[in-house]
Amino acid sequence: MKLITHNIFSIGLVLYIASYLSYLSVSAVLLAFPATIFTNILIDKVGHDGAGSVPRRTWVTHSVVTAPFWGGLAWALTLIIPAALLGVFPPNLSRLAFFVALGVLSGWSHLFLDSLTEGGVFGIGRRRRALGHLSYDNRAMNLGCSALGFTLFIVALMS
Repeated sequence: MKLITHNIFSIGLVLYIASYLSYLSVSAVLLAFPATIFTNILIDKVGHDGAGSVPRRTWVTHSVVTAPFWGGLAWALTLIIPAALLGVFPPNLSRLAFFVALGVLSGWSHLFLDSLTEGGVFGIGRRRRALGHLSYDNRAMNLGCSALGFTLFIVALMS
């Protein structure tokens, strides 16, 4: 999937889950945007190698084991760094734990979308699996997943 699709889908999904758990706040909404973008860029930039002329996903970030780690790390840093700069360190630990959990979900949402493409993702062990075999730039799939993410975002804000 395209990076913009990953971002729209992930933001919608994590904010919907936060809303469903009655933990949606202004700070959660404001921090979800940079945290999700950071997660998806981190997973894509760190997790591709340039073997040949086509970038390939690597196990380092595109595994059901490693992607949640990168997502949790990105979300934790997105909360910790501003808290430290504002002099509110350490941040509230329950809020930090919730943000790390949303980061884990963000990492898995990245993998879910990538599993719909022909490159697939790595399962337990180092074997690739794919739920679908679409190209990463399939217009219908990118628009559909973006529309679903946007819908989840709107539903989260309305509840």
